[in-house]
This record gives sequence, C-alpha cells and structure tokens, in this order.
Amino acid sequence: MGICIDVLIVDWDHLMAAPSDDQRYAMLHDAGLSVDDDEDAWPDRSPAVGPRWFWPSPPAIGWFGKFDFGNVGSSYKDHFVASEQWEEIRAFVAPEVRSAVDRFIDPLFWGGLEYMADRENAEGAAAHMSVVLPDAPSDHLLWCPPAAVSSLKLLWDAVDAEFAALREPFEQHASFGFGRVQDFDAFAGLLRGWGDVISQALQRGWGVVGLRC
Repeated sequence: MGICIDVLIVDWDHLMAAPSDDQRYAMLHDAGLSVDDDEDAWPDRSPAVGPRWFWPSPPAIGWFGKFDFGNVGSSYKDHFVASEQWEEIRAFVAPEVRSAVDRFIDPLFWGGLEYMADRENAEGAAAHMSVVLPDAPSDHLLWCPPAAVSSLKLLWDAVDAEFAALREPFEQHASFGFGRVQDFDAFAGLLRGWGDVISQALQRGWGVVGLRC
C-alpha cells in the first residue's frame, strides 16, 4: 500500500479527445506535475496543514484542478485504513446513515459494496442509489465519468448531514494499527475531502480521476 494518489477533476470532453489511454494518461500526469512546480512539491516537503486545491495558471487551459488532501490522504494507505475502520464501525451506525456512507465511499476507495450483508435490505433513500464506475485504465486508482458525479454528490449530501452520528461509533470501535487516520477528525477530514472533490466536479460538469504517483 506504499503508493500515493493524485486526485484531479477534469473536463471529460477535453480528456477523451485524446486518441488513446496512453495519451490521456500523459495528459493527466503532466497536468498534475504542472501545478506542483513550487517549493512544496519536493519529496522531503512537510505535509500541507490542510486540504487545498491547485489550478493551472493562465495562459494554461483551465481543463483540470488537482486536490491535495493535506496531512491525511496523499498516501493511498490512508484511504485503505479508512475503509478498514469503516468496516469495523458500520454495524454500529444507524441503517440509513450506513447506507449513505457505504454507497459514497465504495466506488471511490472502499471496494466492499458487494460484500455488504444488508445490500438487498438497506434502509433510507441512499439504499436505492448505488454508483458503479467503469474499470479504471492501467495505473489509475479511480476513473469516475461525469455521469456518476451527480449521484455521488447526492450521497455525499446525505453523509455530510449525518457526520455527528459517526463520531461515537468511530471512537468506540475503530482501531488504529497503522497509517495517519488516528482519530475521528482525520477520518472525517478524509471523507470531507472527497466530498469537496465531488462537489467541485459537479459544479463544472466534470469527472474525477485518481492516479498512482
């Protein structure tokens, strides 16, 4: 799990105009590097204090934005740990909240929806909204076209409204064996980062891509 993830929101039409997966990957890779060209981009930098966005500067074409999760989330291990912690606490969360979190994080980084015991009998509005993403191209960790973003935003709104209900189960039942998700605030911050990514993509009618870095 020692890999990092670069998350970009992208103008899907602009990206898909490239004629091959290799060329699209090169576009995304170059885009991510282009907004890291400052002193904070060096490998030995101190982590960002909090999440932030990077946008291309004119005269570059504004077809993408890059999200930095900050202290927690630049390593894909953090997302893996958060998914493991969610597995530990979800049985102690109210069914309608559980359904919303399940269906929001599953396509983004969990990968556990097919194993949920309550998949057929889940409760709440979110129980009827599952987001299935196409397979990601090689070397991508996420491939989320614009058509899926609107559903993810509805799920995020349901999760965001119920965050307070997650604190007690998390603090009582989550373990902290490794990684930087060492308390509820870090866990919540990682999910809120994804909420911001989805919200910003929806505003523009864009998709979301996660690259191995």
